[in-house]
Amino acid sequence: MDVSTGSSKDEVFYMSESEFWEEIKDKYVQSIADLDPNEVYPSNNPGPTKPDGSINFECHCVGHLVASPCGYEFREAVTCQKSSTEEELEKGACADELLAFMECAIRTQCFKNDVNLSTLTLTAN
Repeated sequence: MDVSTGSSKDEVFYMSESEFWEEIKDKYVQSIADLDPNEVYPSNNPGPTKPDGSINFECHCVGHLVASPCGYEFREAVTCQKSSTEEELEKGACADELLAFMECAIRTQCFKNDVNLSTLTLTAN
């Protein structure tokens, strides 16, 4: 196995395919290899909805919204939306919660992008 330190603080290890398939010699590494994947990765992150139907606010797809200055308003709006029927939503359920979230986002500019949109050029393919 070759080791390259270069000029960085990290070490890069190179191994051949035959070295990769050799038996693991380090006891600690072998103990990790013997673990059940569920022990190594105990927190299965199923996405925005947990298996029981509840909201997974830990999902990377909404985590930034939960942690934003408008996180409370976001959680209120999503919780209302998930607990309402399609008919209730069509009649305006959760409008106040969604509006509160939107007002917070505008007031705090928590989703402001630093890109100057006036300098962007959009082209059609």
